[in-house]
Amino acid sequence: MSPKRTIFIATGIFAGIGILVSVVIIAINGGFSGAGPSIFNPPTSKDLWTLGSNIADGMNLTYSVTSSTGEAKANLIDSIVSMRFHSMGDKWNIDFKIQNGSNNNASEIHTNYSKNQLLRTDPITQQDNKFLQPIEASVLAIRDIAREPKYLVVGAVWDKRFTGSNTIDAKIQSKDTISTPAGTYDVFSLQYKVGNSLSTIYINKDLPLPIKAQVYGDNSKLLYEYELQSISR
Repeated sequence: MSPKRTIFIATGIFAGIGILVSVVIIAINGGFSGAGPSIFNPPTSKDLWTLGSNIADGMNLTYSVTSSTGEAKANLIDSIVSMRFHSMGDKWNIDFKIQNGSNNNASEIHTNYSKNQLLRTDPITQQDNKFLQPIEASVLAIRDIAREPKYLVVGAVWDKRFTGSNTIDAKIQSKDTISTPAGTYDVFSLQYKVGNSLSTIYINKDLPLPIKAQVYGDNSKLLYEYELQSISR
């Protein structure tokens, strides 16, 4: 057998093993309920969601945000946050406009993020960083969970969350339809429970960031919640 044919066969075997492992993990975690991928119709690359994909030059996403994760004066209570994306090669230059509902202050911040993982690429002032903290810890917090493409399939485990001595699976629990001020969307519900509080993040396959979220920390404290208000491309 030629080396080229050997490599081709080996590649096929490993690809098959990778799919099989994904299928087994999803099945073990209660997946494959209802219509969609199944043990006989395994998930493929079409079922993957990648953070930041489907962003178009000039796209604007506007969210209502409540986040208690920043400094006291930077906390966002009943606030409106818009993000407009401008393409700059391998970066997005993002115009942030923040209307803080807790103190009626408005801020505008312009900074660069990588197109891969939406990570900040350039230094910013301490003042700008203070106001971006609650956004990065809410709307952009999905970066900590979706560090690589993830399967949008019921039962798929996306991450392990650690609370005290416990490890909790953050996984896709259901496929739903939700209505927001931006419209009605088919979504997958990513959930995990800390104590008695259930955190839920709603993800649409065609949008670059989650549509809606309500996330709790220890002692049932609300860390953040947000909801898409409008989108323009």
